[in-house]
Amino acid sequence: MPYLEILISLVLGIVIGFVIAKATNSKDQTGKFKGKLLAKEAEIEQYKHDVNEHFTSTEALLMKLSDTYVEMQQHLANNAKHLLDNVAVKDIPFQTKAEIDPAEPLEGQPKDYSSTASGLLNK
Repeated sequence: MPYLEILISLVLGIVIGFVIAKATNSKDQTGKFKGKLLAKEAEIEQYKHDVNEHFTSTEALLMKLSDTYVEMQQHLANNAKHLLDNVAVKDIPFQTKAEIDPAEPLEGQPKDYSSTASGLLNK
């Protein structure tokens, strides 16, 4: 009889140990997965922040580029006026549209329409 009690105690101890190990291991894996999930969420938030920062700095650089281009165009137009005294205003390179006389027709400008019927849409 003592062997039967020892065998039952051993089997019962193994079953209880297995249940405790399984419950503890499950919580550890859940904790690991939660930790990984939180790390990935933090990584995604950092990536969103980096993308937002990239587009903000790109916008600032493009605005700076645009301002520099306008300054360069004004500089070239002003120096062209100063350096080319005997040249007509319309012949000065880098002129802005506001400085060209709008009353003068531009030579060689293509027309967007034809004053005569072309025959393509005639009926």
